[in-house]
Amino acid sequence: MEDLKIEYIDIEKLNHYEENSKIHTKQQIEHIANSIKEFGFNDPLGIAGEDNIVLEGNGRVEAAKLAGLTKLPCVRLDHLSKEEQKAYVIAHNSTNLETGFDDGILFQQLKELQEFDFTNFGIDVDKYLKTCIRVQKRLLKPAKKVHYLISLDINKNDEIANIIARLNIMEGVEIESTIN
Repeated sequence: MEDLKIEYIDIEKLNHYEENSKIHTKQQIEHIANSIKEFGFNDPLGIAGEDNIVLEGNGRVEAAKLAGLTKLPCVRLDHLSKEEQKAYVIAHNSTNLETGFDDGILFQQLKELQEFDFTNFGIDVDKYLKTCIRVQKRLLKPAKKVHYLISLDINKNDEIANIIARLNIMEGVEIESTIN
């Protein structure tokens, strides 16, 4: 394994990775900027090449600009081949999406942090608490439910949106939506 060395690079010398498939909304960048202001910039960027292409951390660069930072911590990923760099970008951006939270631990931590305001980071604490409470009820009294995970692209078919709307008003049906 290569020893990583952190180097601080002027933000204007960092360049966006044009083939980045990760989407960063304006709102998400604002949430990241708020996190940087609150907690600091604690996660070095992964960069490559003489042009300092940001392979991972493009959203954090934009957020750092909003937060007024001028130099950012970086680690060089030049030891990876071009193919490995491309694969790393996808792996880095997707691996944290594979799992959620341990609801019991999350519930306990949120109870301990009741006075902390998470809204500036885009975290809906009430949503998590409701999920945790549902999980606790299910653990205390096992429900006889069947859970399905269905991925629907409502942009492809208006009928799908109508089906979702009809399901949403049915008793016993819970719908959670994510926008990608």
